[in-house]
Amino acid sequence: MSILDVICEADSEHEIYFLLTAYAEAVRYCDKLGTPSERITGLPFTGIEDLKERLEEMRAGFAGTVERDHDVAREAIEIFCAAIERLDTLISENPGEIPIAA
Repeated sequence: MSILDVICEADSEHEIYFLLTAYAEAVRYCDKLGTPSERITGLPFTGIEDLKERLEEMRAGFAGTVERDHDVAREAIEIFCAAIERLDTLISENPGEIPIAA
């Protein structure tokens, strides 16, 4: 099961932010050239609006990624999209609760 699958099945906002943080740390640790954007690896995540802003910046910069960064950027966009969609679903299922970053 991939991190994308786990995010899509997450039961809480806390779980989603935990998974995003683990993903950001893994990307930062595994990349010895320092190529991932701070928008992917920068911590902490401060909420759904922060995720949406990061996603838009990643999408805007996607066309300008060099080949070696292309897969990382595409994966990050997919993961951030899934996290935002899942957070939106959790918010709609629990309208009185405000999601917060972990």
